[in-house]
Amino acid sequence: MAPWLALILTHLPSEAVPAACYARCLSARPSPPPERRRAAVFAAAFLALSLAGCGSGEKASPADDDATLRITHGPILGRLGNDHIGVWVRTSKPGPFRVFYGTAPDQMLTSFPGETRQENDNSGWVQIDNLTSNTKYYYQVSTGPAPSPDDVEHSGHFHTLPSVPDVVDDVYNPDGLFNFAFEFGCGNNQMTGSGSPFQAELPTYRTMRRELIHDDRRNSVDFAILNGDWLYEEQRDLTAEQWAELHRSEAGRIPRVLEVMPSIAGVWANYKLYLERGKAMAEFHRYVPSYFTFDDHEILNDAYGAGEIGRRDRRAVFRDIGVEAWYDYLGWSNEVEKPQPIVFGRAEVKAGDDILTDNRARFSELKLSDAASLHVHWGTQDAGLLDGVSDTDGGDPNAGVYEVVEIVNDDQLRVRPPFRADGELSYSIGRRSYWRKRLGNAEFLFLDTRTFREMHDVRNRLADKSMLGQRQKDWLIYDMKASLADMFFVVSSVNLTIPHVGGTNDPGRPPENKDDAWTAFLKERNELIDFWSSLGKPVFVLTGDLHNSFAIQISPNVWELASGPHNSGNHPATSEGGRPPNGRYDSFGRPVDIRWSTYISPETPNELRNRVVYTVVQVNNVFRNDRPGERPVWVPYPRPQIVFQFHDGVTGDLLYAESIVTDRAPQRK
Repeated sequence: MAPWLALILTHLPSEAVPAACYARCLSARPSPPPERRRAAVFAAAFLALSLAGCGSGEKASPADDDATLRITHGPILGRLGNDHIGVWVRTSKPGPFRVFYGTAPDQMLTSFPGETRQENDNSGWVQIDNLTSNTKYYYQVSTGPAPSPDDVEHSGHFHTLPSVPDVVDDVYNPDGLFNFAFEFGCGNNQMTGSGSPFQAELPTYRTMRRELIHDDRRNSVDFAILNGDWLYEEQRDLTAEQWAELHRSEAGRIPRVLEVMPSIAGVWANYKLYLERGKAMAEFHRYVPSYFTFDDHEILNDAYGAGEIGRRDRRAVFRDIGVEAWYDYLGWSNEVEKPQPIVFGRAEVKAGDDILTDNRARFSELKLSDAASLHVHWGTQDAGLLDGVSDTDGGDPNAGVYEVVEIVNDDQLRVRPPFRADGELSYSIGRRSYWRKRLGNAEFLFLDTRTFREMHDVRNRLADKSMLGQRQKDWLIYDMKASLADMFFVVSSVNLTIPHVGGTNDPGRPPENKDDAWTAFLKERNELIDFWSSLGKPVFVLTGDLHNSFAIQISPNVWELASGPHNSGNHPATSEGGRPPNGRYDSFGRPVDIRWSTYISPETPNELRNRVVYTVVQVNNVFRNDRPGERPVWVPYPRPQIVFQFHDGVTGDLLYAESIVTDRAPQRK
């Protein structure tokens, strides 16, 4: 057999090739070296698409011709704790499902019921409580009465987090500190061209399955953070009517969310496509509980100014439609405290008036302190397309961003600015998606960089504009000031010090007024960096969006760590403001030190912008000491280490590691 064919077959998903042929061709073949392995993955991606029919033109899942309730997508794990886990599935129609689980693959004797709902695209999730801490569990989701030993596709495992009683020791570890590890990254583009040289092959997820997930022992990571751009816009043209036909819905019986936001059907199709076609990614989510942020592609590419009152832009006002679908598929995993959902409906308005009337609403139940801006939707069939007819022309004449000034009564709101035309319209009121999680002596703060974002101007980067909005910024500062944590991980879907001023295809001239990063909001960025620097504790800002990885020291205790892409094509240096590969860098008046980065020169062709990366973060708080006949004693380090390990997504090789030791002894409770 030709060597090139052996290399390709090595990296093809097994379902793409008949099993007998696959085994016959690869018997006794040695593993290829890394440089040949990377080239083979490219070829495998194209061949797999041809063999498996995975092209991006493929439409959503066909309608179910039988009445059997079955799992169609999932499971996905999330909401991890020391005594609980969340499990998500999607079914062929709304109905009950069960999660069977136990501490051995052949002892999944306990079951927990759940239900999927039509208004969530036949998806649903459950949280299983009362688990034992620091324990590996095996599980299977099913619509049947018992687990099946043959149903590998709907099975997986996870381990719960440690708890203080697991490790506390009156002499050596009175605070009950423990170690933990997680993976983070961004960018799962599966499209051809400048989208991804790997397409649906997703080698990073295959590598992480091999290197991080262990079927017979504890995984190498406790959880993962997907920091935005989990998907990219495909199949967004699916209509509500087509959704109803696919799901055998009777006329007039579609969910209310589809009546108000028909474009959500295409976003749901987008998620299903990425799970069906991206088999390696779907498998990863069966084994590693994940938390998620949304960035622009969960909404629409370059969706700017969703919080800019008076703005009229097709992409901006798609915010709540995209985010609603994101919660159906991914956002459920985030443990947002007492969330107020997105409010949506149909309303009547008058030209020149500032009153919105929705006779089906219950605005008296709306908590404005938890609400974002009100959006009047674009309302056209191309509203959610990557390349619509126009971002500013057409659409509902009242489409735009509004402030809710007051609740007038149960079915009326006062808004600003006034409406432009008489008519009936679809609207939504955004929700709070930022949240925090305490894990041992570390605190994670997950930011929302899109919901409240005002419109930037790259000609005036120091303007008094906000990415976070005042309430989110106040929450962030107050929480970090009051926290007794020894270290902070601030999760931001966009970059802090490197500008994002171009795309992956590098057209030569940057798009007008493009910058997704904090560098377009310098006043707010500098305020936060100064605040973080004053805390005297390590602050690690985990970022995504740009399709490159880097480790940047901003001040003695503040760092930016960017990880990715998982699968997307890399951005060239011209799209990153011409920053250097490493060394001193002036980030718009803020000197920083780029310790290391992946770096793509503008001359590198799109098909070779293929440096995919995943990053493992190891938090070392304690060192294990074994005792004969007793449980181990965990001795704390006076100065914990946080080790960021950047790995090649194709080979798993370690590319770079940054070990950061706290500059002072931790302050305990």
